[in-house]
Amino acid sequence: MTRLVDIGIRIELVSMYPYFHDISISLYERRGNDGSYEFQVHSYAGRDGVDQCLQHVAAAMAVLGGMSPVVGDNTCVRFTCGRRHRKACKRIFLEACKVALGTETEARMMSVFDKKTERTISVEGMGHGAYQIDADGEEEGRARRVTAIAGGFVKLAEMDYVDSSEQAVVFSCKEEHNSLMGLLLRRALNVRAAMREQDDSAGRGLLAAPSAQQQ
Repeated sequence: MTRLVDIGIRIELVSMYPYFHDISISLYERRGNDGSYEFQVHSYAGRDGVDQCLQHVAAAMAVLGGMSPVVGDNTCVRFTCGRRHRKACKRIFLEACKVALGTETEARMMSVFDKKTERTISVEGMGHGAYQIDADGEEEGRARRVTAIAGGFVKLAEMDYVDSSEQAVVFSCKEEHNSLMGLLLRRALNVRAAMREQDDSAGRGLLAAPSAQQQ
């Protein structure tokens, strides 16, 4: 008899995971028993070693996004605030799937060199889930670049501007997500490319049924 398991709704798909036989790996969203949102890393592929692969992706998500493993399921993670943050979670998943098997995952720093303007862009926590975006160097063009990067955070993680400022952003949960901000900073520098990558990933096809996966 076929056993059906409710793993939630699929919100993201990597149709060809390059580090393990090009299997499809997907990310599912569901509500946990306590009402918080959980995110399940799943594949229908039947090859030996798939479970270890999924655990690797989930562990990478925990480090890159500052997420927590769900007790009793090492392929499922959640944000410490318990909120959805769906767009941000999809980005974390895509980045985690780029971490090769056997590679140690490290959280990203909240500063990065911006080749476009030759400035160091930094993010600093302001408390209660708010972050100030800043850049070093000459004043000319600085405010415009910082505003553009802050807009990238708004698009990538559905954040809000702080007090109508276009250079500070805040999470709706009003809680800190430092690792996530470090991860998103690299993508916020070129938000168009990040959004295009996500759209391309979503358009590569549907997750194959078990019978269609490589055995």
